[in-house]
Amino acid sequence: MLGKGGFGTAYKAVLDDGNVLAVKRLKDANVGGKREFEQQMEVLGRLRHPNLVSLKAYYFAREEKLLVYDYMPNGSLFWLLHGNRGPGRTPLDWTTRLKVAAGAARGLAFIHYTCKALKLTHGNIKSTNVLLDKSGDARVSDFGLTIFASPTNNAPRSNGYRAPELSSDGRKPTQKSDVYSFGVLLLEILTGKCPSVVDNGGAAVYGYGGPLDLPRWVQSVVREEWTAEVFDLELMRYKDIEEEMVGLLQIAMACTSASPDQRPKISHVVKMIDEIRGVEVSPSHDQALDSVSDSPCLSEDTCGGAVSQ
Repeated sequence: MLGKGGFGTAYKAVLDDGNVLAVKRLKDANVGGKREFEQQMEVLGRLRHPNLVSLKAYYFAREEKLLVYDYMPNGSLFWLLHGNRGPGRTPLDWTTRLKVAAGAARGLAFIHYTCKALKLTHGNIKSTNVLLDKSGDARVSDFGLTIFASPTNNAPRSNGYRAPELSSDGRKPTQKSDVYSFGVLLLEILTGKCPSVVDNGGAAVYGYGGPLDLPRWVQSVVREEWTAEVFDLELMRYKDIEEEMVGLLQIAMACTSASPDQRPKISHVVKMIDEIRGVEVSPSHDQALDSVSDSPCLSEDTCGGAVSQ
């Protein structure tokens, strides 16, 4: 078993020919019928990008729904940041953190701008859904599954990544709420703190017991002009990165604005992160990303397609 999430359990599967896949067994999927399920899987299966975990195949039966993905051998961003925090741990260095942030942003931008008519969203951005492939590149997983969330099961979005506008009346995720969740992810990369960890003893600091409200905590620290206190202690060993960390912090705070209209587009976030990394950004960068959304729908050039079983 690879792990459990709000939408089901993921397993590692080794085929007879030696190929390794990841199989997700959906739990409590709110599926109207086989046709609706297949239509959604066909859309998701056509998404192909270096920073996405590709859906390879799917299986539908009355009591069983399975999704088959490429296997990512280097685990999740969550594990790299929070796993084995004891002695002997190898810290996640700043260059890798910035590279992962850039890759995840590109993957999310591709989802948002692939098809203007569909207005695709991820709906569940978090560090366990950012995986690393064999080359160490970030790949976004579990995109598009919130459409199957049961009305009685709010677990997938009941965590510290959820945008405030989704908190009460069961609103569906939007591209703006995705940007908020991505901003929380950036704060997690910067602080080393997990926004989903229950903080039972932190009522005096965070205002309540429950998932850590990472944006509010960061804002309170910055307001007191203690910005250096925000950053993960594991990053303090690296020299000459403070300017880059502050730059990424500013992006994260813009993404986590309480007002959806004040949040940047994810295409702009990609550009800003690339500028921090020193990656050359062409003037037509934003237009190139936005122009993808002008296509009538997914093209065979960027799409492969999942195989039904």
